Amino acid sequence: MVLLGVVLIDLAVRAIFTFTYTHVPENAELRQRYKYELHNVPVEVLVVGGSRAMFCYDSSIIGDTLQMSIYNAGLDGGGVISQYLSVKKQKDLGGLKLVILDMDQLQLSSAWNQGKISNYYPYYWLDPDVKTVVDECQPQAHFFLRSALYQYNSCYHDIVRAFFEKSNNDQGHEALSYTGKVWTPDYWDEKREAFVPDSWAKKYLDKIVTLCKNANIQLVVTMAPGIGSGFLSSSLFLNSYCADHEIPFWDFTELKELHNDSRFFRDYNHLNSEGVKVFTPLLAHKLKKLMQEE
Repeated sequence: MVLLGVVLIDLAVRAIFTFTYTHVPENAELRQRYKYELHNVPVEVLVVGGSRAMFCYDSSIIGDTLQMSIYNAGLDGGGVISQYLSVKKQKDLGGLKLVILDMDQLQLSSAWNQGKISNYYPYYWLDPDVKTVVDECQPQAHFFLRSALYQYNSCYHDIVRAFFEKSNNDQGHEALSYTGKVWTPDYWDEKREAFVPDSWAKKYLDKIVTLCKNANIQLVVTMAPGIGSGFLSSSLFLNSYCADHEIPFWDFTELKELHNDSRFFRDYNHLNSEGVKVFTPLLAHKLKKLMQEE
């Protein structure tokens, strides 16, 4: 009887949370709590990356400048695997022409990739791409994911909150307000040794590059503005990587128009709404020139 009860509870959990997870408002502002992007509308331009992509790239400015449809799939805490899944989904929807991939050392770390594979568990039986990723990275999880109690264990609270979220953010970008806090240039100082990305992160970065090249999608790797010298070694790695793969790499971490001024930043790592107004038009016009040349 106890075993039967557990089975019935597991079936009930699967039914309830599969429904809830797949019926979240399409553009809920709480989408950044999701570990895998839910956006299912085809677009021509896709912004991907971590929180720096989500907060620092104003979709409307880029879309209006390029005269192209756009969505910002930046995901707070999202690693390269998450970005691969978002690019793959949009590519499969059709019409994708340009991918802007904001990158830094955190996205290329083990913590943001191997450490977050369980974040994709809720989609394991719903999305074949997620199943492929999980099976590749954690093949032992297949057996345990037959249980809904295990599958949804890490995100009950987030699912319920997002299900009742009613506000919309149609293009994905979210602005950060200015807090008045002063950030000094030496607030964060990255170590100077050569940067080595996590093996899984590097593998999925390669997958993104291959996917875009095979589908004739223009890929641009960027680094949004920041304060301090904490981006140097990862910038050097990305510069070399992109040169080897013949991909544009644009490093804006020391953008002169921002003068390393803390008034344009929410913290050392993220622009505030005023900084975004300076940075995004410069990026958008650079992208427009690139697309016209292509």
